[in-house]
Amino acid sequence: MAGHSGNNRRDVVIVGGGHNGLVTAFYLARAGFKPLVLERNARVGGAAVTGEFHPGFRCSTLAHSAGPIRPDVVRDMQLQSHGLIELTPEVSVTALSPDGRALTLYQDAFRSAEAIAAFSPRDAVKYPEFQQSLGKISKVMAEALATTPPNLDDPSRSDLWSMLKTGRAIRKLGRNDMFRLLRWGPMAVADLAGEYFETELLRAVIGARGIFGTFLGPWSAGSSLVLLIRAAGDPYAAGSASFAAGGT
Repeated sequence: MAGHSGNNRRDVVIVGGGHNGLVTAFYLARAGFKPLVLERNARVGGAAVTGEFHPGFRCSTLAHSAGPIRPDVVRDMQLQSHGLIELTPEVSVTALSPDGRALTLYQDAFRSAEAIAAFSPRDAVKYPEFQQSLGKISKVMAEALATTPPNLDDPSRSDLWSMLKTGRAIRKLGRNDMFRLLRWGPMAVADLAGEYFETELLRAVIGARGIFGTFLGPWSAGSSLVLLIRAAGDPYAAGSASFAAGGT
């Protein structure tokens, strides 16, 4: 994928200047490559853009939140020195019911449990348990997602070491959470939420995390894996609401 000769030569071409493409270009450049990013729009950012919908009024035009952003990316790209200020309110999400009631979930699992108790005392007990398991599993998922995929046909020593480390991390979960990880992955997220909770609003909030950004529905097989992947960057059961001051 070579460009022109001389100083204009490029090693890698990245089609699309969205946030993933830009971060990829940064790390490639830091590793000594010369990437070329191609973007057809006048502004880069992809889903992570802010638009002025009325003079003086701006909002994120696609991404409903800005994170949480991986701390290592923030550090490596020195985003805070470029003006990034992350805002994380105490409330994660509020689910509205047709009967006029509302279920508000917080960053704090036990504060969420107090709100859930008004709908179901049983679910109030189960929610912190679910978040604790999800938090433990999310650490294993985060480690696996940060590992270079191995060559299964001809694994190198580093591939074998990485697979061994992932296997050991799974075993360290303990019998119950290891079983949950292996069982939850192929499940429909609606089934997973239904196993834990009886409150429809709570099921909907949990289930939504399994279908955001996909063409899946809550009854699609494997949608629970989407929930686990999202939890790798955000271990809160309801997800966190993280925003960038001034717009995404």
